[in-house]
Amino acid sequence: MRDAYERVIQFNQDRDARFLPLKYKLMSSSAFRFFRGSCHLFYEDLVQNQTWEDQTLAWVCGDLHVENFGSYKSTQDVVYFDLNDFDEAVLAYPSWDIVRFICSIFLAGNELNLQDYDLKNTAQTLLNEYLDALMQGKAFALEKETLDGILKKYIKTVSERDPIAFLNAHSQIDEHNKRVLIVDQKKYFSIDSKKTKQQLITQFQDYLNIQNEQGNQELQVLDVTQRVAGTGSIGLARYVFLVEKISQKQFYLYDIKQAQAASLPLSPVLKSQQPAWKNEAERIQTIQNYMEYIPPALFSRFSFQGQWYLVKALQSEQDKMDFKQCIEKPKKFTDACHYMARLMAYAQIRSAGRKGSVNIDELIDFAEHAQVWKTQLLEYAYNYYQQVLRDYEHFCKAYASQQ
Repeated sequence: MRDAYERVIQFNQDRDARFLPLKYKLMSSSAFRFFRGSCHLFYEDLVQNQTWEDQTLAWVCGDLHVENFGSYKSTQDVVYFDLNDFDEAVLAYPSWDIVRFICSIFLAGNELNLQDYDLKNTAQTLLNEYLDALMQGKAFALEKETLDGILKKYIKTVSERDPIAFLNAHSQIDEHNKRVLIVDQKKYFSIDSKKTKQQLITQFQDYLNIQNEQGNQELQVLDVTQRVAGTGSIGLARYVFLVEKISQKQFYLYDIKQAQAASLPLSPVLKSQQPAWKNEAERIQTIQNYMEYIPPALFSRFSFQGQWYLVKALQSEQDKMDFKQCIEKPKKFTDACHYMARLMAYAQIRSAGRKGSVNIDELIDFAEHAQVWKTQLLEYAYNYYQQVLRDYEHFCKAYASQQ
């Protein structure tokens, strides 16, 4: 008997217990949110029940769904829209990213009151977009000048966001006339141990001095709080640092996220193909650099108390695609997602030939022979979408009985 609730509880038993109730509450809010928070369930089932053959090896995001595409700013302050979460990234079969992405199309579309018939058409269209982009064999970036529709408006909004307003939404001037981070007990929490907080500040200050090759503390750490964000990563250690560039009186917000081993249950064959990473942060950072067109600003890694973290500039939680505009509008939903399908292909092309991945010609060959597997993949994605709905219902009943 399947027991989605117990499988989720077992998987999360090593996470920070203070934040798990929030994770489970969010997962009970919708089937799509449940899907986002239970990537491990998806792959535990896929490795046992995959109905198509795929022997191609490529770098995959691992947790590819429509909410793991978003905007971010580069070091040059240019806004990009791309894949933006690589916690589960490994060397695996490219069809794994495709099927998880398409399954997310059904789940997100279901929340938008779209009919299954329309969603099947959308899934077919997006798969063809992906294959077409892959067969071109060239990776492109999405630039606001060449975009249209809902994504163009979205990128324009992000580009015009006021950085001062963003800073003031996350920090304030305290009674001592010092800028400190806002603790709202919803997304941002104080660090209970004063000793731990001071250690974090001291070690992150050392990290900044090394990163910037500045011994005069041009960059000064002012404050740090705990952060809760996303769904799947809730329960992992995560912090936000407030940093001042003293000479220019500019402030920066750094997002520091614990790097944990990918939850994908890899076969012995796939395990033997993985590079020998020094730590999980190196794995994530390296693959993200392979797959993204440009990395986010301040992207690096940081070690604290024996645990490795990914570092990047804090991005606004508003910088997500607003799918509410697509309610009961299947064509608009398809248009909003077709760039995502192409970005999936671009990321695989961009990372081709690196540390065990097949080359671009082999990816093109994979796409050219899609007729062999595409029908089975689409059927699996639709059937698993139905399975997620059943698992979600079971999870909610079990969760409610524990409250």
